[in-house]
Amino acid sequence: MHALEQRGAVAALRNDDLLDLKTVCAFFGGLDASTIYRGIAAKRYPAPIKVGPNASRWLRSECEAALAAMIARREAK
Repeated sequence: MHALEQRGAVAALRNDDLLDLKTVCAFFGGLDASTIYRGIAAKRYPAPIKVGPNASRWLRSECEAALAAMIARREAK
């Protein structure tokens, strides 16, 4: 990633929250972690960002976008 793109990505993150797995599970209606990870493999839920050797976080905006896409697919039927 070029320096300008990297700065743009960092600037975008300043206005976004990082969610832990427990919060993501609750966000999507109280799903289990295994269901979230199966959904990630199926491209239904966004992939996490690795923030440490044993820590992953999700961008709130990506979770909101995934939920909005699910709603749009439901309404399109």
